[in-house]
Amino acid sequence: MSGIKMSRRGFLRAATTLAVAATLPTGCKSGSTPTVVSQVGDYDLSKPEQVKKALEAEGATVTWTTWGFEGLSSQVIPARFALYTQKKYGVAVNLIKDNTSIGKAMTELPVAGKHISSLGIDVVDNEEEYYPRFMALDWGEPIDQEQYKPLLENVLKVEDAYIQHDEPKANDGDIYGVMYQGFEWLQGLLRKDKVDVSNYTDWTDLARAEMKGKGVLYPFNDSRCHFVFMGILNSLIKQGIVKGELWSEEAWEAGIQWWKDNMDDKVYKWGDIGNDPTLRTLLQSGEVWWAGTWGVYTRAILALDWNQKDDVIYPFYPKSGIAANRETCKIVKGCQHPVAARILTDWTVSSEFQHGGWYKPTKDAEAVNTWNITEAQYLAVYCGGVMPEHRELMPDWAQKYYPSDPGSLILPVDWEWWSSRTEWISKAYDRIVKGI
Repeated sequence: MSGIKMSRRGFLRAATTLAVAATLPTGCKSGSTPTVVSQVGDYDLSKPEQVKKALEAEGATVTWTTWGFEGLSSQVIPARFALYTQKKYGVAVNLIKDNTSIGKAMTELPVAGKHISSLGIDVVDNEEEYYPRFMALDWGEPIDQEQYKPLLENVLKVEDAYIQHDEPKANDGDIYGVMYQGFEWLQGLLRKDKVDVSNYTDWTDLARAEMKGKGVLYPFNDSRCHFVFMGILNSLIKQGIVKGELWSEEAWEAGIQWWKDNMDDKVYKWGDIGNDPTLRTLLQSGEVWWAGTWGVYTRAILALDWNQKDDVIYPFYPKSGIAANRETCKIVKGCQHPVAARILTDWTVSSEFQHGGWYKPTKDAEAVNTWNITEAQYLAVYCGGVMPEHRELMPDWAQKYYPSDPGSLILPVDWEWWSSRTEWISKAYDRIVKGI
């Protein structure tokens, strides 16, 4: 095959196909996918009464897979979506949350020769890391096909940094994913009563001797630890400590060697401080001085009663950049409810959804809590906005929980590179650090 160049997408698609083929019984075929479909019937979707008819023809329902939203996804969000569609189109659309593990489905469905549409899912909402595999399996269709554009008044205003344009084009559409989180990343927490946080400006500062045995981090074979390490490696390269390109195996091996020599002994406990109350207790008591976790959990911990009282937690935003892994809506190719799927996706980038119903009607007004949510729920939902309007309408009380310019801190991730090397990274750590 010398002389033949393969794109990253082609490489990942080939790798996915080969991995699936190796597990298939003799004679079984995978990759059989439905063609791109339009809406049910022939409707002019620029007219609300026509949208209503299209929604009713679909059954006025839509199914998505999504994360928890601090408990809002089971009742509050479906109820609010029904109100939204009733007011806008004259029909209350039933929003159903599906609990399918998309990561597991990506392994099991191709083995069975099935497409994700067979599960009845219309919209898949998960982190950016899943996008390359979703596309390699040919599971998506363009959100912005010509007939649907009248339904996308918010999507078409989203800043381009949060839009995933891809190929092939279909019906003049090429948007395969829409991020509704302006930033959501794996950052750090510091106990500001234990260390001088003014001297902690970048990832490599966590390697200082005073941090030995004082940290909590996800295990290195966990993707979330990989994301923290991306930030550390990027910092090492910018400082000239590690040579080479960020997305190269040579740089990762050199970075893991640096980790062995400088960081491994700084971890006291391996685990998920965002979800493990025991680990949070270690942070509360001061036994732990630093931790790596999702930004949403950083905000949640800052808002905990004990920290509101003691004011000891500092959100650590390393200056060299933080790997963002933002939630992204993708529409399933051949889904049963394509009109409702577009309306739902567009709603996720509305001011109402972005702020969980707690926002300013205008930038100079007082914020109104129309969804009657708690501050903790708000901090879990709002992630920086995906258009200027969202950032202007944030409640004043919430501003202290967010960096002033999150976009400047985002480290872009080559998800296709990482997705094809997750096992290699974990094995490299075992080999270099553990000697196994």
